[in-house]
Amino acid sequence: MDLKRLRYAIGLADELNFARAAEKLHLSQPALSRSIQTLEEELGMLLFDRDNRNVVVTTAGALFLERARPLLFQMRNLERDMALLRNGEIGQVAFGAGPLPTASMLGPLVRSLRAQRPQVSLAVTSNNWRYLLQHLRKEEIEFFVADTRDIARDPDLLVTPLCRQHGPFMCRKGHPLLAVEAARPSDMIPYGFASLLVPTAIKQLLRKILGMAPETPLPIVLECDNVAAIKELTLADDVILLATEAAATEETRDGRLVPLHFKNLPPMYAEIGIVQLAGRTLSPGARLVIEYLQAVTTALPATDIYRDGNYVAAQ
Repeated sequence: MDLKRLRYAIGLADELNFARAAEKLHLSQPALSRSIQTLEEELGMLLFDRDNRNVVVTTAGALFLERARPLLFQMRNLERDMALLRNGEIGQVAFGAGPLPTASMLGPLVRSLRAQRPQVSLAVTSNNWRYLLQHLRKEEIEFFVADTRDIARDPDLLVTPLCRQHGPFMCRKGHPLLAVEAARPSDMIPYGFASLLVPTAIKQLLRKILGMAPETPLPIVLECDNVAAIKELTLADDVILLATEAAATEETRDGRLVPLHFKNLPPMYAEIGIVQLAGRTLSPGARLVIEYLQAVTTALPATDIYRDGNYVAAQ
């Protein structure tokens, strides 16, 4: 069975339109039609019902495509692994970074690589985990690093814990709450919060900390995937920042952002992990970048490192 025909069948199933599929596959429409017809003749069954306008996957076609997709994925892996072995190159590494790793890890990572491995170049997609997951499954990036708590543990994914980044509530220097004696967490509610996309577990914890009923809307003024934007708003306004200390190192060090301390608060942290496709061998460059990410993480403030099944404080 010709693997190219498998690829063409999958391309047609994805588009359900001969013209669009042919364009995506860089084929002429008649060539695609002939290839699908040849495959169906070889199998002795129709994979697609089609007329002048519509293409529909048949029941037999759905079963065929379910088996064909992982075969094609493994073939791409094999071709890629052989190319990596043949070339022995590191070159450019394409990966993704969530907002918190972008703010806390990307700068130190690039500086370390430039100093020690200048031959490595990076193509980094910075966005939330939902966006990065789509691009990972399209094989446009090799892996991504992000808060993984809301990512479903699907069998096609391998999620490796990296660290926990702790984050106190933070406000600007001179904020009115800093002058309140024995302030309580509920005192933050009138000011509202500036936050990244809030994981489900943190939403539940926040309501508990603030004394709010379950499912009550949280007083979030700005929810944004850009750490710089929510820090900028916090520095210019009375909103309370929800972020990790590692993502606001410069601002807390120079005193522009000040932690708000409350008694007996449960720990709040982001659970950062590395996400890749299960069964997909990482390139030598990607493995090197992950090693450097792990090294960079050990120097971050208020961070616990994942080692041997446990989280331990960074040294």
